Amino acid sequence: MNSKRIGIFTLVALIFISLILRPPVAAIGPLVPELTSRDGLSLLQVGVLTSISVVCFGLGAFAGPWLVKLLGLDKAMMAVLLALTGAMALRLVGGFPLLLSCTVVIGLAIAIGNVLIPTVVREQFPKRIELITGVYVTLLAISASLAATIAVPISNWSGSWRGSLGIWIIPAVLAILFWWPVAAIKKAKSKITSETHSAERKAVLKSPITWAIVGFFGFQSTGFYAVLNWLPSLLVERGLSEVEAGGLLGLTTFVGVPTAFLISLVIKRLKSLSLISVIVSGLTLTGLSIIWLSHEYVVLGCIVMGFGFAATFPLSLTMIGTRASTASQTTQLSALSQGWGYLIAATGTFLFGELRRETGSWDVSLSMLVIMTLVQIYSGYLAGRNRYIPGE
Repeated sequence: MNSKRIGIFTLVALIFISLILRPPVAAIGPLVPELTSRDGLSLLQVGVLTSISVVCFGLGAFAGPWLVKLLGLDKAMMAVLLALTGAMALRLVGGFPLLLSCTVVIGLAIAIGNVLIPTVVREQFPKRIELITGVYVTLLAISASLAATIAVPISNWSGSWRGSLGIWIIPAVLAILFWWPVAAIKKAKSKITSETHSAERKAVLKSPITWAIVGFFGFQSTGFYAVLNWLPSLLVERGLSEVEAGGLLGLTTFVGVPTAFLISLVIKRLKSLSLISVIVSGLTLTGLSIIWLSHEYVVLGCIVMGFGFAATFPLSLTMIGTRASTASQTTQLSALSQGWGYLIAATGTFLFGELRRETGSWDVSLSMLVIMTLVQIYSGYLAGRNRYIPGE
């Protein structure tokens, strides 16, 4: 198979991979009322279930460089897809213990996939990093929005939350089928010695750019996953139906879909990403503040917040893909940024629910997100400056 066909298979596979890296998690939030009322899960169990996947996003990310070193980039991605699809199917057949354990596997698989994709894009499409990243994050937003929007209707139609989660096995299988030819082709691997690997890892660890990206990625992820998992419950408590609450969550993730793609095209023209990082993070801050302070304008708050979320995620991925000097550094930077970033997000997501449980109100939880978003703005300013991690 020639390089052009490999590129086509890679692109199509990336499309399907993009469609399955959010729905296994995004569909859980709207189903929380059903899980508590019909399946008898406690708020603590639901809190663990909604936050454990984001914990795994953090812990699993650190395994990305190790798996690439062990199997190679393409076969590592195949292993991720097989594990993800198997766990998505298996969690449908048991009770809470199996649901939780499979959610752990799903979270770890998604984590490694998140780390590998920037390197796949850099290696396969080196002249189109921003464009392919834009396509990738746009599909992530579409799939997350769709999963949140249709979760309750499909559950009602199928008679169980299992129908809502099981439908996403279809694109997962298609991702495997299209990635298989890519992984099956034995490519020449670059010779990266242990000394080189260690030196590049040290360069990434020592760079202030790395930790600014960690902060930006972590706090924007905290806001997104806290809203993704708890917004429907918040809205139901404010008097909306489960379907309406799921629809508003879907709106939040959907309104920014064109923004995610367009901002990826704009990014390519900018040397410094500081100003745009501050602006789009400000949108997130504004939307959160509206939801916190006003019940009447919650739809407006969701829309503004959705634009912010949609823009900050491609910004963080573009920083990961362009601030390193080599492909190996990109994998290391991706692992560190997403590893620590998602651990920050997991902690924030769990605290968001726990503060509600302890105080009986969502006000403290929302104020916590507002403060974290202020830190995000500062981190984005630092990470967006036109500086690069030096090669070793």
